[in-house]
This record gives sequence, C-alpha cells and structure tokens, in this order.
Amino acid sequence: MNKEARVGDGDEDGYDVVVVGSGYGGSVAACRMSNAGIKVCLIEKGRRWEAQDFPTDSFKMMSNVRMEHQNLGVRFGPKDALFQLYDQNDSLAAVACGLGGGSLVNAGVIVPTPVRARRNPKWPNEWERDWDNCEASALAMLRPQSVPVKFPVAKVFGEIADGQIEQSFETSVKLSINFDLEEPTANSQTMGSCLACGNCLAGCPYNAKGSTDKNYLHSAIQAYFPSLHAGCDVRTECQVQYVVKNPYDTCQEEDINNRKRRWRVYLDEINYITCDFVVLSAGVLGTTEILFRSQMRGLKLSDALGSGFSCNGNNVAYLAGSPAPLKSFGLDKKQLSNIPFQERPGPAISSSYTSSLGFTIQSAVLPTAYPYLVFKGIACYGWPIGYWFFHGIIDKIRHIIGFKANQAIALNAMGYDDNDGKITLDKDMNRICFSPPHDPLLPKKIKTFQKLAKKLGGILYLSRYRSTSVHLLGGCNASSDPSYGVCNPNGQVFDPESSVMVHPGLYICDASLIPCSVGINPSLTISTAAEYVSRHLVQDVLKYKSVKTANKNPHSISNMNIKSGLRSMVTFEETMRGYVGGMPCTAFLKMKMNSQEQKGLSEWKSCISGCNPLLIGKVGGYVEFSAIEKDKLHVIDGKVSLCEVDYRTPYTQYMHYHLLLAASSGSRYILDGKKIINPYLFALYAWRETTTLHVKFKKVAVNNSREDKVHLKGELHISLIPKGSHKDFTPSDLYLKFYPSSTLHEIKTEDGFIISCRQWKCTHDSSKLDGPKQQYPVLLLNGYFTESYWLPTEPNDLVRTLLEEGREVWLLQPRLHPLNPSNNFTIEDIGRFDVPAAINRILELHGQNIKIHVVAHCAGGLAIHVAVMGGHVSATHIASLSCTNSSMFFKLNPLSLFKMWLPLIPLSMVILGKNTILSSSETKTSLRHRLLKSIARLIPRYERCTYNECEVFSGIFGNAFWHENLSPGMHYWLNKESATMLPMAGFPHLRKICNAGYIVDSKGNNSYLSHPERMRIPTLYISGGRSLLVTPKTSFLANKYMKLHQPGFRHERVVVDGFGHSDLLIGEESYKKVFPHILSHIRSAEGENGVISGGGKKYSKEALDWEDDPNEESGGTESA
Repeated sequence: MNKEARVGDGDEDGYDVVVVGSGYGGSVAACRMSNAGIKVCLIEKGRRWEAQDFPTDSFKMMSNVRMEHQNLGVRFGPKDALFQLYDQNDSLAAVACGLGGGSLVNAGVIVPTPVRARRNPKWPNEWERDWDNCEASALAMLRPQSVPVKFPVAKVFGEIADGQIEQSFETSVKLSINFDLEEPTANSQTMGSCLACGNCLAGCPYNAKGSTDKNYLHSAIQAYFPSLHAGCDVRTECQVQYVVKNPYDTCQEEDINNRKRRWRVYLDEINYITCDFVVLSAGVLGTTEILFRSQMRGLKLSDALGSGFSCNGNNVAYLAGSPAPLKSFGLDKKQLSNIPFQERPGPAISSSYTSSLGFTIQSAVLPTAYPYLVFKGIACYGWPIGYWFFHGIIDKIRHIIGFKANQAIALNAMGYDDNDGKITLDKDMNRICFSPPHDPLLPKKIKTFQKLAKKLGGILYLSRYRSTSVHLLGGCNASSDPSYGVCNPNGQVFDPESSVMVHPGLYICDASLIPCSVGINPSLTISTAAEYVSRHLVQDVLKYKSVKTANKNPHSISNMNIKSGLRSMVTFEETMRGYVGGMPCTAFLKMKMNSQEQKGLSEWKSCISGCNPLLIGKVGGYVEFSAIEKDKLHVIDGKVSLCEVDYRTPYTQYMHYHLLLAASSGSRYILDGKKIINPYLFALYAWRETTTLHVKFKKVAVNNSREDKVHLKGELHISLIPKGSHKDFTPSDLYLKFYPSSTLHEIKTEDGFIISCRQWKCTHDSSKLDGPKQQYPVLLLNGYFTESYWLPTEPNDLVRTLLEEGREVWLLQPRLHPLNPSNNFTIEDIGRFDVPAAINRILELHGQNIKIHVVAHCAGGLAIHVAVMGGHVSATHIASLSCTNSSMFFKLNPLSLFKMWLPLIPLSMVILGKNTILSSSETKTSLRHRLLKSIARLIPRYERCTYNECEVFSGIFGNAFWHENLSPGMHYWLNKESATMLPMAGFPHLRKICNAGYIVDSKGNNSYLSHPERMRIPTLYISGGRSLLVTPKTSFLANKYMKLHQPGFRHERVVVDGFGHSDLLIGEESYKKVFPHILSHIRSAEGENGVISGGGKKYSKEALDWEDDPNEESGGTESA
C-alpha cells in the first residue's frame, strides 16, 4: 500500500468518509468534502502515474494491460495494470486503473450533456433543478480549452465528413488539455503544454492533460485543516472488496464504544478501514461488484442492482492504408523536433460530427505505443474482404524499418443504446460478468464507417464485437423508485427493507448512477452528476458530525483498523469440518497473527491472563452451514487466541475462536469455539485435543426481535488433508425431471437367462421433424454396471436427446445390470446372448428389414464387437455403431494397466467366494464383502471421493469419471440410487481383455479380430481427451482397423477434450460437447446408408501404420 498524502492520524480513529475510486466521480466527492473540513480517505486500486511512467512503445503498453476473457476462463496481466480489458461473449469493455481513473488515458473531451439525454424518462427530474450550476462547477475545475489549430486529421475529416455522415453537423470540441492559452488556477497543479504528439490515449508523456489527479485530487490533498484534523488521505494500490455495516450496531454483547463508526470498508477478508460514510466511485464494473459482494454479506439492496447497464452506443473502427494526408500516428520525442506544431497529429480527438439520427462519429489519433496489429485482424476484421491481415503486417514492418507507412485513422462512434444491459456476479468463478445492451443504431454506424472508408480509401478494420466500449454507464442507476434504481438522485443507496428507504451513510458517486446513455463523451456528465451528489453528501456529513460530536463519549475506545492488520507476522489457513447441532458444518478460515491485536473480546478480559501478542490475531473466511443458511456465512469480524490461560483452570490452555458471521439474508450469527488442552493428558490425547474445536453457534437478535433463537453446540475437526465433500448437495436438492413413459420388456436369452430391455416410443409427429420420415430405432448399451443414458437427474441425457430427435430408443439391461445381476457370466456372454436377444426383440416388433443404430459404452462396446465379429449378430441389421471409450481394442492408461496386471481381481474373487454380487449397502453385506470393500478403499486411484460406493468401484477398477464434470445431483443418484449392486463375475474376463489390449474370448484367445469382413458398418469411436481409464489409443486403433478393412463405409473418430471415461455420457456438458457427434453420425449413416459415395478410399496397411495419433503428445505408432 502506498500512501500518497497524509493529514492527521486518520488510522487511529477511522475516517468521516471513505471514497472508493479516483475518477470523475470519486475525485469530485473527495475534493468537495476535504474542502469542507471533513476527514476523508480516498482508496484507489491502481498506482500513481507520472508523465514519464506512461508507456511509449508496444512492449511497455502490453505489460500494462490486464485481460479477463470470460469464454476462455483466463486472466492475465497485473491486477493494477493501467488498461483493464474485459472480453465477454460478443462485447469488449476497456477501463483505466490508476490515480485519476479514466481521465489518465481518455481523450479529455469535455462536452455538455445533450438535451436528448436529459429528456429521457429515466433521467431524474431532481437533477434538472441544479444541473446547470453543477455543470459550471465542474467546468471551473476541469478548465477545458479549445484546440488552437486545425490539425491534419481534422482538416481531412472536415473535408470528407459532409454528406458521408447522415444529417450531421460539426460539434464543437473542448479538451481538458493545456495549450498554454490560460493561466493555471490556484486549485490545479502546474502542468506542461501540449506538444500535439498524439499520444493522449496512452497517457500524456508531457504532463499536459488535465486528469483529475491534477485538479480535483490536487485540491483535495491541499485542503488541510489542522484544528479539525481534517483533510484527505490518498491510498493507492489498495482494492476494496466489500463494505458492511459496523457489526456492533446489532451485536448487543460487545462494547458499546465500538459503535463509533458506522461502516467497515474491507480491503481483504481481514483488514478494513472504519468510517461513517462510504462513497462508492470505483467505476461501473467496480462499484457494482463491490455492492454484489456486500450483498453476499447481508447488505440489503434493490433488485435493480446490475440492471440498466449502458455502453453509450460505443463502437470503434480503424482505417489503414489511406492515401489522404491524415498524419494520425503518434510521434515519439525524436520525431517532434523535425515536424512543425501544426503538422503534428494533434490531440487524440479534435474533430467530432453528430448525426440527428442519434450518434456521433469522431476521428482519433492512436498513440505510437498501441500495438497496431491488434486492430488489424485480431480484434478486428477487414473490409472490403481481401488481404487485409497481410496488409497490417507489411504496414507494421514498413513503420519499424523507417519507410513511410500508409496513413491511418481511428474512428470512434457513440450513440443512444437501449441501456438494457445486465451486470452479474459469477459466484463460482468469483468475477463480474456483463451482457451489453441492444444498440439499434449499430447498422447505421457501421454503414457510416464504410462510407468514410470509401471516401478516404484504404482498408477498414471493424470490431469483431457487437459492443466495444470505453464509456460504461449505469448498473447502479439513480431513480426515485427503488424498483428501478439502486440509489436515489442524491446518490444514497436504497435499503428496500428500511423505513427510511436508504442505508445511512452509503453513497454512489460515479458513472454507474447515470441511468441512460448520453450519446457523447460522458466525462462532463459524470463530473456534473458527481458535483450534484457531493453537495448533498457534504450537507449530510456535516449534519451527522454535528450531532455525533454533541453525543460523543469522551472515553470511547476506537476499533482496531487496517494499521494493525498490515503488521501481521504470520498468515495461515485452516479448514475445519464436523457437526453442529447434529448438522454438517464446514469452516474455511484465514488467520493473521498480529502483534498489535492485544485487546481480546470483552467476555474474555475478566478471566483470562495475558497472552503472547504473536498468538493473537484476526480471522477471515467463511462458514458453510446449509442447514441454517443456503449461502455462505462470511466472517465479518473474527478474533483468535491460540494460547490462553484461565486463572480458574491454571493448568489448562485454550485456543479460542470468536467469529461474527453475516449471511446474504441479512441475518448474523456468532460462532464461538474453544480447543481445550490438558497438559497432564497431553501425551494420550494430544492429537484429538489439538484438532477438535468445541463450538457454540447462535443467532444474533436484531432490535429485540422475537424471532426463534438459534443456540447449537457441536464439534469441528481440523482437516490436515484437503478433502472435498458434496457439502452443497442434499437429497432434497435432487432434481428429477419428468421422464416420458416407457415399456419394460423381459427377454429370455438363448442360454435361458432373463434380461430386460426398456423401450421409449417416439411421441413426436413425424411430419414435423426434419430429415427422413422413417428413422431407425436406437439401441443403447451401458458400460459395466453403471447407467450412462437414462439419467433422471439430468435435463439433457442421451435418451431425452434422441426422443427429441424423433427416434425410438431401446436401453438394454443385461446380466451385469443391477436389475438383472448374474453370479456367473463373462463379457462374451453378453455379446453372444444378451445383445442378440435384444436385437431380435426389436426386429420382431418392426420387421426383419429394419436397421438399428447402436450406441455403446465401455463394456457395452466390447460386447457389441463380440456380437458382430463373432457372427452372433449380422451387420445387415446395424445401421451405424457409435462407441465411447470402447472398441474391438481396449487400451488402458499405465496406472489402470498396472492394477490389471497385479493379481488384484483374482484375489478379490477368492475373497468374495460364491456370492460375486457386491452390494452397495453396508448393513446387508457379509464379512467377505466388507473385507473386500475395505481393501478397495485403500487402493490408489486418480481421484478420491467421500461416497463409499464411488470409492469401492474406483478402487477395484479405476475412476470412471472426473468428478468436476458431474453435477452434484448426478453423482448422488449414481452412487445412492442407481449403482446398488456390482456384479463382479465379469471382471476376470475383462481383466484378460485389458491385459491383451483387444477383445478376446473367455479363455484369452484371439477369436474375433480375424473376422473384419463381418464389420460392414459405419462407425464412430469417441474418446475422452483427458485420459482417466481408457486411453484415446482405443479409438485410434479401431478407426485405423475399420479404414483398412472396411473402406467403403464412413468411419469417424472424435477425441473430446476435458472428459475422462463415463463422464462423456453423464457429464453436465455432455449434451453440448459429445451428443452432437453421435447425432451427426446417426443422421449421416441414415442418409447415406453408411456407404461413402464413390466406393471410398482404399487405405494401405503401410500408410495406416505410418500414421501417429494426432491427439497423443508423444510419438510412436502401434499397428492395427
């Protein structure tokens, strides 16, 4: 943390006001309050930038950029980078980060708010009463100046704009840039003079731009009242996370003197600053994010939070290769001395034209530090279509080696969008998300860009995004009605559950309260609104201070604050799990042991002797207690003492935790815990005593309410090994979507065993379906004992997906299925008897001429290959075959293969004895079964799980899926309701297949691969790209085998990244990433009868042997 200025001892007693952000909103508020004799602390996320610090080349520019890409889920660049870019779906937003906010790197255009914006129904009427006076106050501080000469780009633009921009007129432009036309005022910092270098948008390197750190903030820092101990502290490189009301306003048991300040402003989960007023001016995204995080900690806010988001109709374009003398490349210091002032690029924006249709087009000069290739083919696309990308590379090379580069110009468009965008907080990813508003004028702006490009010549680079904005507005809109806004026109944040309608002392003062697009550069609009809010804010603060001073307790004790938090000696984290009141509870805590934190809680002081200061600290983090609150309970005030002694029990030591928790519902709770350590029993009970926390949990009564009290007791235990648990899911959360009715067919196989097959008939009207009228039925074959297709918890499983396609679906439940478990069978039995029996039943119902699509997984895939290649099922009845992680080959990863090589399965069968069906129930199993389960849980595997059923199966055979790919409901249903019994009899045969690497008979003989002529079937083999059990080599070899032996049919292979084994079919994202491949294969096979036109390409064995798996990182081949 870097303190830019210091007035008085603000830390010890908190502040009157904390201002968050230093742009056109926060700097105004800080200035007006500081000059009114109010003690202010301004907090800025970014650093202070001097003229010499701004980037002057592309390398320095890229090192000062932070990008957050939502679709890719990546963030890179320093958190306090000057330029912050947010790429989300079809929109790109850019904001600045530093002391001065956006004023550091914008064009400094100062334009009055258009009448059209002020007549918008959403515009607060209250603002109009004093708007002109507030605007005059802002202009007096910003001191905009007219551009002294017409620079080349303005001349060219002026000559061609007339007639190209529909119904337009030139707009007078004034800039907050010093052209040495006026004497500086006492309130502003001495500035340099503009040299017309064109580098404004990268930060002025000559100190000529009137950014807010040189006027408003300069005035705020200079205003110091020694008698009042008032003024402005500025803290840079500090990010506010959330704000909460002083917890002791509702906690009756704490010292009344701790109620001195009304708000806490948290910089992380532990450190905070206290104040009576908070002014949020962190920009549209920053302010909205702080309020969302505060809402998670119980701050009641309007439902309109995040709504009404506007991008001010902002779009940009870049024109390169023009023959016109634009001269709009920024210049470095060496070039300036050789070019006369009037021939230089000039300021970033010096010409502006407004169309009566509701949009404004401005020409702009890009700095020499900007990476131009970003604008040529990466973030933009070229128009007209042609060799525009190569043009960008060639032009950059010419520029580097000193040849005269082609002329270029940037075009900036603004207008009136529908301000119906939305900002949200993704709690899982812990980041802000937004969707841009609809922009009805976008086609007209694009058309205007194209007209200008034709007039100027060259190639036009248009943004790939629907919205490319640097002028974000709204999200916390000002309104008289809490239903339509987050704050009132005075900036006071609404409290929908309070009788006074607002949160006393909480204000918004930045672009986020502007309720609609303004159609032009909004700097002056934001400053004017901030002036209006500041006038009411100053009155409110002074009134509160006068009342507070009169009632001040001279013996009050101030809160501990960030000063002590910053002197932490040791930081560590702790996870505790257990049961409180018989209900599961988990605490994730962060602790900072602090030498300054020597004051304990009031109830400790009377009976606890002194404790080493290094063993006393603060606690942050959260508690998950879903039985009490659905959302997390966040620690807003936590203390810990690791070694206490009570004089009443002098030989016993205590570790004491006291946590005040806040819920999103607004309720607050206290978790009080102790670890009790008895020295004489320490050797016997050391482990238990040091890892067991005895907990009391109670709800804090608010305003003497009569709501039911919560007083619970329990124990939490420290987890030394991070252990995931399905803590966010309870059986009551299980979502079972209505399933179409089905018919269960019981079928007797040729060897006399009874299996079943479930049939879903198509309920769609075939006349309304796309594609061929007659669609063949689909037969689904599961893997070993787990269900992969019929998933009641998933809204988009494969059965539902096929039914929506208008197909009849059959699901085979063979002798390894939990409904029909056999005590003695092999995979070969399923291929010889079960699969043929199911296909014969379908043929009986539909006739012998019908064909059947087969989709098979794992053991089901092995069985269908045994059935066809063994001659038990004729390929003439198969329309297509799709297999996931299975084929006539079965290649395991090294860990699984090693487990198959070891005699684990033979030993398991010996332990099981005659009853080889393993039940998932713990109460109905024999001693042999319990022994096998115990051993299975100890066997290494990739992922461990808290469900016993999952642990047993993965120990025996290996993990069947990556847990992160499954929904909690799916995982619960799979383990607790679906996989109730595991028939083990098939494992010995499966072990032989695994060790061989391909299908063999029950005796281990290669009886099938020698019959490729029987596989006259179009095939699709799908593998998971994140190998967990079966490797992609399984599908690779099968695809090569089919191309070699059956070239007349279509054969496809797909490797889906991020999936392991059965999660290909049961994963949350399977319907988007896997099912489309299966559906496409079925359609193509049905449309072409699986035959490739022209007879197909004949592959030679040698050519196929040369081929490497493109999805395998290491080289090497394996013959099919």
